[in-house]
Amino acid sequence: MKNFLLITLIASFTNIFCNAQSKNEITILYLLPFHLTEITDISSSIKNSFDINQVKQFEMMGFWSGTKLALNEYDLSNKKINVIVRDAVKNTYSLNKLLEDTVLMKQVNLIIGPFYGSLFPIAAEFAKNHNIVIVNPFSTRYDFVENNPFVYKLIPPFVSRPEILSKHFFAHSHEYNVILWGDSTTTPEQLAYKYFFNENHINYKEIHTLTIPLNTRKKNFIIALFEEPQRVINCVHILTNDEEKTNNIIVIPESWLSISELTEDFYQLPNLYYFTNYFIDEHCNRVQQFQEDYLFHYEAPAELADYSYQGYDITRYFIDLYFADFDIDKVTFQPLSYLFLWNRIPTGGLENTKARLISIKNLELEEVER
Repeated sequence: MKNFLLITLIASFTNIFCNAQSKNEITILYLLPFHLTEITDISSSIKNSFDINQVKQFEMMGFWSGTKLALNEYDLSNKKINVIVRDAVKNTYSLNKLLEDTVLMKQVNLIIGPFYGSLFPIAAEFAKNHNIVIVNPFSTRYDFVENNPFVYKLIPPFVSRPEILSKHFFAHSHEYNVILWGDSTTTPEQLAYKYFFNENHINYKEIHTLTIPLNTRKKNFIIALFEEPQRVINCVHILTNDEEKTNNIIVIPESWLSISELTEDFYQLPNLYYFTNYFIDEHCNRVQQFQEDYLFHYEAPAELADYSYQGYDITRYFIDLYFADFDIDKVTFQPLSYLFLWNRIPTGGLENTKARLISIKNLELEEVER
């Protein structure tokens, strides 16, 4: 395993040039958590692909595999792509040592780094001081983008979710009993819903134990905000046994989909939705082609859970954005798993605000809008 990982990194065609880069050339630094210094003999604990993804050394290998497929697409172009790959460090000293390597960093134009949140501000400040765009793939933290115009934050803010629901359902909010079904501990997502509903004068009820209103003249719009598996299972029984289930619209956390104990009865509830940050259309020809290419190169399926699509999308999109002089309207590449709707934060960077609302119907997943 160790030799395989090292060979993968060595073969990542890292190229640094001392001469000035042309306008058709870009140098990208990838900071990925490969945990090289922590590698031990793990072969006995791996029985399937799921087990591999749980090992720290491999948690971002899908991201890197998708990235390499994206880079391959520039081989026959007139663009020169220089790539640097480094194991994401875990302490301030190591990160500063990396960033202060003037030979390594001299011509870096783009940093892509799904690494530790406590260290991201250091890398982001370096990027700001050196006019380098830095992409924050998986963090939800607003403060990372707030005062730095070079940061791109890909995960939409929670407030995007009630905005989508309002657009599709709450034009006549008086038709619904809006119910926030959460825990006793308030979460950032719950605060976002409460803030939006209060600002837009949408009446709602906040509960910890579900009691479905008896007023059948209104539909019950139930937004579940808890994730503890046993509680989810118990609450699902309430929803599936409700005789008036057609009168319920239910928005659940995406994490519920990974609970194996949920039965087909749950997935056949008539009005079931969830939010996600990335989604693929299995019927899309481009998605199917990517799946075939990924399987051919790696003899393993591409999966959202191991970030295969995300690595491909982020690399393709931001390389094209760089060559378009960061003019979003000139980028023609359409990501497979992301939708980007950028909002410039005052005095800060850009935040993707496109929440993805998915409907579950007849055991099929369908996006409500694109």
